[in-house]
Amino acid sequence: MQAVIDVGGVGYGMSISLVTYDQLPVLGEEVLLFTHMHVREDRMELFAFADEGEREVFEMLISVSGIGPSLALTILSGMTQRDLQEAIVHERVSELTGIKGIGKRTAERLVLDLRDKVSLSADVSEGKRQDETGSNISEEAAMALMALGMTSSEARQTVRKAIERNGSDLTVQQLIKLALKER
Repeated sequence: MQAVIDVGGVGYGMSISLVTYDQLPVLGEEVLLFTHMHVREDRMELFAFADEGEREVFEMLISVSGIGPSLALTILSGMTQRDLQEAIVHERVSELTGIKGIGKRTAERLVLDLRDKVSLSADVSEGKRQDETGSNISEEAAMALMALGMTSSEARQTVRKAIERNGSDLTVQQLIKLALKER
C-alpha cells in the first residue's frame, strides 16, 4: 500500500502497512510519520509508520535473512505488533505461517532470530497499552471469533479495536458483539 506525503510542495511516495493506513487522517490534514529509507543497489524506497514501535518491529523483521521490506510490511499488515511478538516469544510457528508469504522455514527463522530481541522489548513497546486484567476477556472474545471463522490475527485486531472504541470494562459477550460490528 502506498501513501503520498506532501512536504513543502514535494510529494514523497511511501510504502505503508494497513495498520498505518488505518491511522492516517483525512486527505489534506497534517500527519506525523516515522520513516525508514531502504537503500539497494538499484533503488531507494521510503517506508512510513504511524508510530516508532511499528518502525522498530519493521527494522527487526528486515534484519532476518530472507525477509525484505515488502514481506515485513505484509507481516505488519497481517498481525498486530503484540500478536507478532507473542507468536515469536511463544514459538507459535503456525500463526506466523498464516500470513501470506511466510512459509514454515521463514517462520522458524523469524522465531530463532528474534525470540531474544522480542522478549526484551515486548513489554516496552506494546505491554503498556494492554491492561493485564482485560487480557483474559479479550483472549476469550478472540477465541470465540476464531470459532466463528475469523483468522487469529483478524480476531485479535477486531477485539482490540472494539476495546479502544468502547473501553475495557466489557463482558466477553459485549466484546464479541462489538467486535462483530467492527468487522
